[in-house]
Amino acid sequence: MTWIRTDFERAMNRHLNEAGEVKLKIDNTGYVRMQKWFEKNTDLLKPHNSGTVSPDSGVKHADKTEALKKVGLDTSFPYGYCYPISQFVFYAVGGYKSDYDLKLIKSSELKFTYKGKRGQTTHWFVQHKTNGTIIDLTASQFDRIPGINIMDKFPLAARANLGFPYYRTEKSGKVEFDHTPPCLQTLKLYDRYREDVEKIPGLEKYWSACNYATERRKGDENKPLTEMYDSAEMNSIDEMVRPYWS
Repeated sequence: MTWIRTDFERAMNRHLNEAGEVKLKIDNTGYVRMQKWFEKNTDLLKPHNSGTVSPDSGVKHADKTEALKKVGLDTSFPYGYCYPISQFVFYAVGGYKSDYDLKLIKSSELKFTYKGKRGQTTHWFVQHKTNGTIIDLTASQFDRIPGINIMDKFPLAARANLGFPYYRTEKSGKVEFDHTPPCLQTLKLYDRYREDVEKIPGLEKYWSACNYATERRKGDENKPLTEMYDSAEMNSIDEMVRPYWS
């Protein structure tokens, strides 16, 4: 399973930023059309339920989100949807063969209080490896959260991803990669995006590899999506994620 996140890397990010060698800035200029498409297609995103990969998780993100919502926090898109959106962008720009990294700020760095209710979250984004430019199509969610200046938190991030270096398919068996491929939620977004807007080579190959059109689409209410991994694998992802999603 891929989960890259080290204290050393975060310390180096902070050092380079303080030394002026990396200028951190958000620049979504080339992704306006993509961002507008996401805003119009939020029906494809999972509702805020468990907030974890496994249905057996003891972490009740739905309850915490609902409590914040009840006291007035706007939990509509893009709140809580940084992972699938940022992963989509990461593979769209070329993934692991590109000049970009998929990065994570862990939840211990993003604690807040809203009208007496405590909350915390993680945040995912894409960053250029050398010039520091950040692509973050969900950064606006932090405009709603008091006490968090997301620009101050970017240096605390480290490279990360979730999943295994393969897909399990019915027709092709186990399809392996030398890296973590996009998750099912990301490919669900891409399945419609490729029809509405355009095909993206960096995502198309994974869409094809997992047999999305024949094995992953939901045909009717009684036919659930075929997951990429078996139940044991899904639970092991949850065990890795749980310390960072609290």
